[in-house]
Amino acid sequence: MARRIFSHLPTLSLLILLTASVNAASLQKVIDAAPSGARIDLPAGVFHGPVVIDKPLILAGAGMEKSVIDGGGSGSVVTIRASHVTLEKLTLRRSGRRRDTLDAAVKVAGVSDVTVRKCRMREDLFGVVVETSRHVKILDNDVRSYDDKVVDNRGDGVRIWGSNDVTVEGNRFEQGRDIAVTRSHDVQVLKNRIRNARYGVLLDMSRRVNVEGNDIADIYAGVRTKGGAGLTIAGNTIFDTRLETGVGILLAHGREVRVRNNRISGCAQAIYIDSSPAETGMRRTIERNAIVNNNEAFHFHAAIQNNTIRDNDVVGNLDDVVLDIPKAKRGHNDIGDNYWDRYQGFDRNNDGIGDTPYVVLIYADKLWQYNHHAKFFYATPVLSILDFIERIAPLTQPDELLRDPKPRMSRHF
Repeated sequence: MARRIFSHLPTLSLLILLTASVNAASLQKVIDAAPSGARIDLPAGVFHGPVVIDKPLILAGAGMEKSVIDGGGSGSVVTIRASHVTLEKLTLRRSGRRRDTLDAAVKVAGVSDVTVRKCRMREDLFGVVVETSRHVKILDNDVRSYDDKVVDNRGDGVRIWGSNDVTVEGNRFEQGRDIAVTRSHDVQVLKNRIRNARYGVLLDMSRRVNVEGNDIADIYAGVRTKGGAGLTIAGNTIFDTRLETGVGILLAHGREVRVRNNRISGCAQAIYIDSSPAETGMRRTIERNAIVNNNEAFHFHAAIQNNTIRDNDVVGNLDDVVLDIPKAKRGHNDIGDNYWDRYQGFDRNNDGIGDTPYVVLIYADKLWQYNHHAKFFYATPVLSILDFIERIAPLTQPDELLRDPKPRMSRHF
């Protein structure tokens, strides 16, 4: 039965009749014939792509599981080359697998004011690729890459490069690689659910990016930063990273980096800080996070410097602080008001703050931090005996890693 495929403004009487079995050429012809600003309503059925949109319009389906555009395993399923375009309520499936051309369910390049919402993406290499564009919204989509056990062989759920004013909100990403934001600015990554990926969110040399309220699990690293400035990582739940090197939040350089109100648990390293001893002008603010039941709460590489670490709850971790290079540079830290479940001091004046500082020292049982070969003996009687002897009759001065002068006596979370 014939169905209405698109209509335009009320002043136009243009009407196209097509069946749901339209072939690739016919669907592209409908798009090409539509006037600028048209709305194209696809009925339920499978429509063969790939297709290119080169004018302002709305392409809408009858529902994300009803109206399907099949890319046939070649190129990107939908390529948007015009501004003021909306895709909604569609299934976009079977893109090509070429990485050099970034084959995707949706590719957006060099345009503005584009919205992709309520779409289902399956068997696509990348989900949505946004290049050199602005004012792009990716909302409430369900994205899953090709089924490949090697996570690096999959594509990114969203890949943003050289773009600004992009919002990625309320999506469900599974079995992909990263939500990657590269050399972009004013990007919002909000309230997404991310599962079975490499990095939940990767921020590479980007500015003014807000990663907030995301639910991230079953990944190698929840959020990773590589340079950039004005980065906020707030209110996320990060759980269950993989392997002994899995990280909740990995901070590599960057100016004005704020990590606030996150809950991190089940990770090898909850917060991994990779700071160069020569770095200048950097500042990492880590506050009001719940860091619970990880192997390591804070892992510092190369240096312990330029950090504000305040008002966090550090509970149930095997190690509170790890430094993997001996005699590393330290300084310019502001540490205080954290709750440490290992703290053994008293609060005689009942002000909620411990009477003595919480100090993390390295004794013999922590030598494995500097020499990974010694980790084989971690928690064995041999190191436990050495640690006991050093504590009651130290042969050498223990190494102080971190000092909290005002440890809290009760938890926030």
